[in-house]
Amino acid sequence: MADPPEPCTDPLTCGLCHKRYNDPRILDCFHSFCCDCIEKHAHASKGTFPCPMCHMEIHIPKTGIKGLHPNYYVRAIQASAVFSTNSKCETCIETEKQAQSRCLECNSNFCKPCVSRHSKDKETRDHHMVELSAPDAKSVTKIAHRSFCEKHHEETVYYCILCEIPICKDCVTKVSDHKGHRYKNIVEGAKEKRNKVKPMIQSMHEYLPCLQDYLHELNSTKKLLGDYAEQTVQEIKARYKYLQEELLKICNALVEGVEEKVKNDFNRIDTHVQTIDKTLRSVSTITKSAEEAINLGSDSEVVLMCQKLQNRFKHADKEIPQVGLTPAVSSNFHVGDLQSSNLQEMFGSCDTTDIKLPMLPIPWGLKIALNFDVQLMYSFKVANVIDTIHAIAPLSEREAWICHGWGTQEMSLYTREGEKLRTVKLDIQIDDIITKPNGDILVSSYDDKKIIKLDGDLKQTDFVKLDLYPGGMTYTKRNELLVCAVDSYVTTRNSRSRRMIMRISEAGKIIDMIEDDGFSAIFTAPYRLHENMLGDIVVSDREEAEVHTTTITLDGFVKNKYVGQKDYRMKKPFNPFGIVSDKQGHVLVADWSNHAIHLLDLSGQFIGFLITENYGIRGPNALALDKEGHLWVGDTKSTVWVFKYARRVENNA
Repeated sequence: MADPPEPCTDPLTCGLCHKRYNDPRILDCFHSFCCDCIEKHAHASKGTFPCPMCHMEIHIPKTGIKGLHPNYYVRAIQASAVFSTNSKCETCIETEKQAQSRCLECNSNFCKPCVSRHSKDKETRDHHMVELSAPDAKSVTKIAHRSFCEKHHEETVYYCILCEIPICKDCVTKVSDHKGHRYKNIVEGAKEKRNKVKPMIQSMHEYLPCLQDYLHELNSTKKLLGDYAEQTVQEIKARYKYLQEELLKICNALVEGVEEKVKNDFNRIDTHVQTIDKTLRSVSTITKSAEEAINLGSDSEVVLMCQKLQNRFKHADKEIPQVGLTPAVSSNFHVGDLQSSNLQEMFGSCDTTDIKLPMLPIPWGLKIALNFDVQLMYSFKVANVIDTIHAIAPLSEREAWICHGWGTQEMSLYTREGEKLRTVKLDIQIDDIITKPNGDILVSSYDDKKIIKLDGDLKQTDFVKLDLYPGGMTYTKRNELLVCAVDSYVTTRNSRSRRMIMRISEAGKIIDMIEDDGFSAIFTAPYRLHENMLGDIVVSDREEAEVHTTTITLDGFVKNKYVGQKDYRMKKPFNPFGIVSDKQGHVLVADWSNHAIHLLDLSGQFIGFLITENYGIRGPNALALDKEGHLWVGDTKSTVWVFKYARRVENNA
């Protein structure tokens, strides 16, 4: 069977007739088709019809298919595409005037004075006007459109927060359904809605190439499977030729067996390819339509369609297959023994070898975008040279002590805006820093084998001296200090190695050493740690053979290990460094190699990548949460990033 056609990515091409749109209509699922194409598709339907691409049920308006919403965004692109510097106004007496805009309802070009008259006329004031731009322009100018209140016939200049719709000034000043409701300027409301949908669009932009690669790999694997089968058949036929006609029966039986196996796998792969191809085209079109709607739509339209867009992306997530194919089976031919008296043994036989099929990419980005608001608040450099930021200790919601450059004795206090307030030089090399609730600062020194305390005046005293090398620290709700401690810089261990988490009291006394679970050692090279919402300890372990994070109880019981996301094709192996746990129970892990922050739930299951390299982060190392829950990230390029993130709250009003 031939490979399926590449999905159509031309925003001006109908998905049914595969020609340029003629009177495009956008459905509730955000797929668009020519009006005539939809009429042909839904000619026998009553009340509803399935979308030709995603099969979502679409309600037919009372006025019929012609009542479906025109896709003004595509029409705006079409109008811009055919614009010429010779285009003249088609409505005024002075026909030589240069056209400035085009009315998408009237399909006419207007000069600037005519646009003004057109927008004031009661019959045409709500028309969609697109400002014409040169054909080589990178984007279409935003569509100008004024919406009017159906009840008061005034322009909608406000946004009702409770009802989530555009309203006019009379809606809030006179007796109406919105009297007493909270409202805001329509521009602010549209900006808020755009910000909700843009991360979802961006996540799909990031995911679509993965889906395209998967489709390509499926077809490549299918070809490889066919090549192996063809080669096997050729070997079988060559063997048959050697043993002459008496072996024809055996030959045909073996060939039939091989072809049956490959036919079954072909059918299985073809079915999956068709599903993925349809999903790719569907999601690609939804993403493009949503992007056009958000970028080109008026504020009123953005407000109206935002909830639809969010719901649509939730449905898009469900449309995407969550499981790939089980391995296919290829046939291998083995030459039989010429000395054998049994013809079957003399001819040979077939066995099978598994061929690994490509891994189905999962749209984790969309899951995060649907469920979390993530905002980069600030980013700033702490040095002009490339250094690793290995310790961040928030002092308040606006300030944090930061240490960069391995082996340094200095740490500096920065505001989250990047202003350096002061620098302190200690007489030890700094590994990690934490701040206690009372304002004291604890600093671990790997080389000096001790932890020091700085009081509010930054007066230095020894807190505890150790026989091992201390590293990452965290302060618990039990007012205890937990410290990663090892007996060697080497990240492999032997039978005599000491690798542990130390429990240290408020007075600087060692309470316990969590080293094994009663039977075997737990850690190899513990680096950073944090207490989660349940009081368990999550540790990043830098074992060379298998880096991972480990969640343990205080009595040494290992609850889970996380070795990276196996269902997502990461560019490089999982490489955890910094680790924190927030008040909602999420565990955040800095993945240095993949320039990402993994988000895990309390059970250690992967939720998604909260932050990726698209923000510009390179090699995230240090992680910290300030008192307001903002995430501070320090990377290997001397840069600190401050993010605000929160789980989305659905508005059911």
